Amino acid sequence: MKIVCIEDDSSIRELELYTLRMTGFDAQGYEDGGSFFASLQKESHLPDLVLLDLMLPDMDGLEILKRLRTHSRTEHLPVILATARGTEYDKVKGLDSGAD
Repeated sequence: MKIVCIEDDSSIRELELYTLRMTGFDAQGYEDGGSFFASLQKESHLPDLVLLDLMLPDMDGLEILKRLRTHSRTEHLPVILATARGTEYDKVKGLDSGAD
């Protein structure tokens, strides 16, 4: 199972990747949405899951989620938000945007 982590904080991203790899997952990390989408264009297979931060430098996580949900190739790709934002508004907005 391949899991992708999109997180701009390198220490958090490396911790997520380390934990996933130590539990037997194939994990890849990206620091922003641009590098993630560039990799999707090159890869023939989609990841099985995306762990997505909301606060990213080039485009926020909700914009990434919206792009994933509007393309037929990625519309059913499971996405879990892994973010410091925890207000009820943020949770509802994330779920309404298509997060799993």
